[in-house]
Amino acid sequence: MTDNEVVRNLQGMDELDFKGWNHADWHGVFADQHTDDVVVEVKGQPTTRGIQEHIEAMEALVESTGGTPIQVASHPIRFGSGEWTCVVGEFEGGGRMVTIAKWRDGAIAEEYIWL
Repeated sequence: MTDNEVVRNLQGMDELDFKGWNHADWHGVFADQHTDDVVVEVKGQPTTRGIQEHIEAMEALVESTGGTPIQVASHPIRFGSGEWTCVVGEFEGGGRMVTIAKWRDGAIAEEYIWL
């Protein structure tokens, strides 16, 4: 992978959080930034397999917290190496999450999230 691909993948994380997540655009931007067979772990626990299962889990999470996603305000820490990226997302009103992603063909194939 070239440095340009790492930059593109980091831009993909921006797109995912700031457009897909913040606007609950599950079947557009959110789905486009993941592979169909994406594997997601949250807090070290296997959570979902496949984009549809991931979308359903995120929709349920948002519904359980009032129906509106907690807004990701910034990515103050972001870096990558090869097919991997790591981004710290800061939420409006406080709080952070860390997302480590393995990319394949411009989309996230594996995602590891800590809240």
